[in-house]
Amino acid sequence: MILVADNLHIMNPNVAKALKEKNPLPLQKIAERCKEANVYAMDINLGPLKRNTEGVITFVIEAVQDIFGGRLLLDSVQPEVLKAGIAACKRPPIINGFSLEEAKMSFILPLAAEYQTEIIGFLINEKGQVPITAEGRLEVASRLLAKAEECGIPLERVIIDPVLVPLTWQDGTRYNHEFLEVIHLLPQLCEKPIRTIAGLSNLGTSSPDRAARATVEATFIHMLAALKLNYILMDITHKKALNALNLSQLLLGNKVFAWEEVKSG
Repeated sequence: MILVADNLHIMNPNVAKALKEKNPLPLQKIAERCKEANVYAMDINLGPLKRNTEGVITFVIEAVQDIFGGRLLLDSVQPEVLKAGIAACKRPPIINGFSLEEAKMSFILPLAAEYQTEIIGFLINEKGQVPITAEGRLEVASRLLAKAEECGIPLERVIIDPVLVPLTWQDGTRYNHEFLEVIHLLPQLCEKPIRTIAGLSNLGTSSPDRAARATVEATFIHMLAALKLNYILMDITHKKALNALNLSQLLLGNKVFAWEEVKSG
């Protein structure tokens, strides 16, 4: 699995303070940490922006992109933010993302066609709901990919997110069991390989125990790795989960195994 960091988001107090003070240093520290962790891409999620939307996203991207050096995911529901973000990026970004919801179909999906970017597709229906069953989500995937193709976006530029949900949801564990089934069945639906991504941090939403959350995330990473998920979006400060990712890559990779590469803790 390829590592994508979700640490640059508005719920991070350091990020919120940096935006308020227009101080690039806290953002650059996150970028440095991501680079040190060999992160492939950083997700930038600034929440709904009310003022100077284009200026804020441009400020953040210019603060981090040269230090990080990797790709950026532009995580926004505001088309004007995405447009400005795409313009500010030196490397092609990934739009995160679209679903069958009307606003996203009308205003976000066309941006991926216009700017020839990759885009993440959430398996969420027109009502903003995640179907509980794998069958329901695969039906959404079929329509999502058809809409992308109609818009001129080939399968190769779409990354599917079947949507992990908080475990504390009613039937949360069932939702996430079905997520695993979607990952297994999606290539059959498409009749060719298709890339997939999971937002790992969703699992532990509202968890009162950081250690317990890390244990759950680490366990789920091994399950996702076994199903050959392509990208994992996660908090890179969660050491236990990061070690689980590294171990999964070691065990499922093509390199000769060496105990020296196994990190404990």
